[in-house]
Amino acid sequence: MHIVEALAADATGVMEIIRRCLAQMRTQGIEQWDEIYPDQGVIADDIRARSLHVVRAGDRCVAAICLNEVQPDEYRDLPWRCTAGRVLVIHRLCVHPDWQAHGLARELMDFAERHAREKGYACIRLDAYCGNPRAMALYQRRGYLLVGQTTFPRRPLPFAGFEMVTS
Repeated sequence: MHIVEALAADATGVMEIIRRCLAQMRTQGIEQWDEIYPDQGVIADDIRARSLHVVRAGDRCVAAICLNEVQPDEYRDLPWRCTAGRVLVIHRLCVHPDWQAHGLARELMDFAERHAREKGYACIRLDAYCGNPRAMALYQRRGYLLVGQTTFPRRPLPFAGFEMVTS
């Protein structure tokens, strides 16, 4: 399996991953996503911007990650350590539940970190819902520094801001 830039035809497959992840998270009491976010429009925008990457098993998308420089306004007040240089932001990392525990999240994070180094980014930032213990553990295991918490107006839940300096 390889990580490749998503094509317009991948939007339906990525939305299926998101729907399946949403259902699984709900059974675990994790409320970070809902039927409004992330939606088809967000995924289509990611694909148009060429920022969405997918893992395919045959012709089926089984995991995805969005990489861009878009920092939500809610990041503004977090005490980031990296204050100079370009920032790569990770959004919407998801692995189809049938493919979880096969190392795909690790592979996607390896890809993101390699991309950041190759493209000269000073650091990587992301947020993770504090009520998602697997996501929180993944980023901490990888050496991301927890810099603080924020909330998003549409869903006032606690999200942890993480950062890794790459240079």
